[in-house]
Amino acid sequence: MGHPPLEFSDCYLDSPDFRERLKCYELELERTNKFIKDVIKDGNALISAMRSKWKASMDEPFP
Repeated sequence: MGHPPLEFSDCYLDSPDFRERLKCYELELERTNKFIKDVIKDGNALISAMRSKWKASMDEPFP
């Protein structure tokens, strides 16, 4: 999905078209931010599970 180009020379006009194009970028940044937060949360959960598994394996007696 491509975004309409932002012409920063148009920002001083503050036209409805410029605001609409800017809104597209803001929405994409919000989605990206949420995705990154979810990746971090999932990564932390994975690390926690791996630590628990490693700890459990260290508590088992050796044969």
